[in-house]
Amino acid sequence: MAAARRQPAAGTGVLHSPALPVVLILAALAIGVTALLPLIQSSTATSTAGEVRALEAERTDQRARLRALELEIAQLGSLSRIEQEAAARFKMGPPKVQNYIAVDAPAPVARKIPSRYLAEEPHKDSDSPSLFEDIVDWLTP
Repeated sequence: MAAARRQPAAGTGVLHSPALPVVLILAALAIGVTALLPLIQSSTATSTAGEVRALEAERTDQRARLRALELEIAQLGSLSRIEQEAAARFKMGPPKVQNYIAVDAPAPVARKIPSRYLAEEPHKDSDSPSLFEDIVDWLTP
């Protein structure tokens, strides 16, 4: 007897494939992950923007604190406050006798900018010989 072979019908092989559900599930997962990417990116950008705002607020607070400390330093360094503290804490007052000392040297020239911003003045040694003296010494035996 001849064995009867059954041949698949044309066009029904893809729909009845055992791998079809796996492929569909993988395709659905890929589409789902792709759809979530913009959401993940926007949430990351939003959280970064929130961190930037928080850091800017902290910087503003630190600057305000710095200004308050600068004001306190200026108040503590004022002459009237120092005089009050000297009188109250140390029982100091204006001097009873003022002594003046005469100095024979002229007063130094007042500089318009602080010395730390000026170039250093070169030192000239009067003990070192001049260039002419060096040449004469070199030429004479």
